[in-house]
Amino acid sequence: MLKVFDGGLVMIPGVVILAPALPIAVWIWRRRADRTWKLMALLALFHIALTIGFTVFPIPIAGQDYYRQTRGLSQDNFIPFATIVAQLRGLSLDTARQLAGNVIALAPLGVYGPALRPALRDWRRFLLVAAAMAAAIETAQLLGSLAEGFTYRVTDVDDALLNAAGALATMVAWQRFFPRWSARFAASAAPDRAGS
Repeated sequence: MLKVFDGGLVMIPGVVILAPALPIAVWIWRRRADRTWKLMALLALFHIALTIGFTVFPIPIAGQDYYRQTRGLSQDNFIPFATIVAQLRGLSLDTARQLAGNVIALAPLGVYGPALRPALRDWRRFLLVAAAMAAAIETAQLLGSLAEGFTYRVTDVDDALLNAAGALATMVAWQRFFPRWSARFAASAAPDRAGS
């Protein structure tokens, strides 16, 4: 099994997400479907795998005792806009990078979401899906920390707000500034059912 070491922690790295992603990618590529649908489905798979790899992994599997005693469960934020306001007040290169990273984390969803599911071209439906994905990420991080007994991934409601806002902004911009491409992707989104 692949392991990485960080101080006293032994962890499973995010690269293990490739194990289930690769056969899914082969299945997508071999489907009898429009090439545009295949590309959008592969983009979705790549983005989801990358997101899980960066937000849930690495997962500690040994050496947690020191962190449970010294760090415990701390640093989480459940108050909307508290972190955003604090980061904007003390704006630095690092906080700007964190804000930008949270805005772009789910941005690709704004392209492949409406392409794969034309019903998501309605911004209200899309926002619900983006918010659900963002909330799922933060919930997974919280559950992981609770299971470990210490905060190894900070759970922050503001991360979810920025994730969803970035996805929605990308979706709106994609449809507004690239309407022909957006409509073309949506029109060719449905795979050939005979090849399913």
